[in-house]
Amino acid sequence: MKLKNFKISVAKVEGPCSRSQEGTFFFVKNASLEIPSGQSVCLFALGSILPPLMTASVPTDPENNILSITRDFQCPDPLAKVIFRVEEIL
Repeated sequence: MKLKNFKISVAKVEGPCSRSQEGTFFFVKNASLEIPSGQSVCLFALGSILPPLMTASVPTDPENNILSITRDFQCPDPLAKVIFRVEEIL
């Protein structure tokens, strides 16, 4: 099965977060995580982003795809409001 690929970027940091910096990014390609050298990804944020990404990676009717509703996802830490933006890549 061919899966969709994504670039996930930190779009905004609106609180004290020591793990995410605006502009950093990582990829999910063919259901594998790719993190550029020298960057890291917070496991709490990753845990909240992966479920909708896995749903979006399987080809479906565009109306039923989570990314047709929103491309922005928030880290679950309410004090360190970090917004991640998901872009489909080819």
